[in-house]
Amino acid sequence: MMRLVFSDLRDHAATWIGALAVAVACGYIGGWVVSLQATAGSSTGALQKFLQNAASSVLLFSLIAAVAVLVSAANLTVSAQRRSYALWQLANVRPALVSAVVLVQLGVVAVLGAACGTLLAAATFEPLFPLVLGSREALAQAVPVADMARMPAVWVVTAAVFLCGGLKGARSAGRTPPLTALREPEPKRARVTWLRTLLFAGMLACTCWASLALNESPDFAMSWSVFVPILMVATLVPLAPLVFPALLGAWTSMVPQGRGSAWYLARHIARHALSSSTSIETPLMVGFGLVAGLFSAMACSVDYLERQGVADISTIGWAESFIMLGGPVLLCAVGAAVSVVMSSRSRTRDVALLVAAGARPATLMAAAGCEALVHAVTATLAGMACAVASTAVVANAFGVPLLGNLAFGEGLVVSLAGFVLVLAATLVPTWAALNRGAAVVLSAGE
Repeated sequence: MMRLVFSDLRDHAATWIGALAVAVACGYIGGWVVSLQATAGSSTGALQKFLQNAASSVLLFSLIAAVAVLVSAANLTVSAQRRSYALWQLANVRPALVSAVVLVQLGVVAVLGAACGTLLAAATFEPLFPLVLGSREALAQAVPVADMARMPAVWVVTAAVFLCGGLKGARSAGRTPPLTALREPEPKRARVTWLRTLLFAGMLACTCWASLALNESPDFAMSWSVFVPILMVATLVPLAPLVFPALLGAWTSMVPQGRGSAWYLARHIARHALSSSTSIETPLMVGFGLVAGLFSAMACSVDYLERQGVADISTIGWAESFIMLGGPVLLCAVGAAVSVVMSSRSRTRDVALLVAAGARPATLMAAAGCEALVHAVTATLAGMACAVASTAVVANAFGVPLLGNLAFGEGLVVSLAGFVLVLAATLVPTWAALNRGAAVVLSAGE
């Protein structure tokens, strides 16, 4: 079995490299959390408390993005490999063994990527610590410590999330009849599993509880309102396979269909490839929802203090912004880009089919650009819904106008960066496919 595990990883490195990149990013952020905790352990007083809070903030704000990105990457990787798993079964590999191989592959990639990420974090933590957190005078006495002894905990957590995220895909790889997998690479409609339903119900209950708890007192809301965007985004993530296709179809149907062949192709490709579309849009939605929701919540608190006559109001600084949002933004950007890269093989074949059908190269390049726009807009609209909901909850707790403090500008920065990354990751494989002969691509085997 192990020979099959590593030989398939080697032969399909282009597909697995995306999941590896996501694991590296998670390992790097986890390494920073561990290092901040180790630095706090070697400090005392207010400095120790600040570093402990910094580590907790990095962990909490990155956790939702990490789970969403890791689960999407794991599912997309397994989905992209369905043809290979079908061929294994045709070669008389038992379905249970196919599922076991998939899970082992996910674990190997997760541990390897997380290990590389933690090593990179250990190597860069000490030189980057004064650059990132040096804006605060209180940190001038801090001695950065990268604790390698705690890094394996990051590997275990990353591997656990990878395995949980890919469990459904691994079971599907073993249970799907081979000929069905070879004939239908994508499901006809999106479905939400019972586990996602339970997660949604649990997060919805937590969000409702937090919304009620904030109304206890403005002081309580001042301390805990920044966590409402996290809960709101986490509530939407389990429903992503249902929400994103419906939202994509709704807003693209409002665009006049006579906009040319490029828009027609982009819309239908995005709607057909459910696995890759959801994996691309989920990280962007998480990034926009967290950033816009956080800045909107802080704007609500500032508005409340100004109405109370408080003159000296300290807003969030560069160091605090980086601590809370650096990890989620990094994960969301990497997750969105690698989701496109992991589906490059199927994109190459689709481009070859369209060329054989008479499509012009300029049309296909324009369609790739429109497809990136479709993903970015869909994710942004979903993120806006999360930001509006979280802002309304926080504003109600402070007694300020419900939608008077929305901070979409900061969130749009994430959407723009994500669009640029997705655009590059979409155009490059399309351009590469156009430079290859259609007949060569279509006749190529595994």
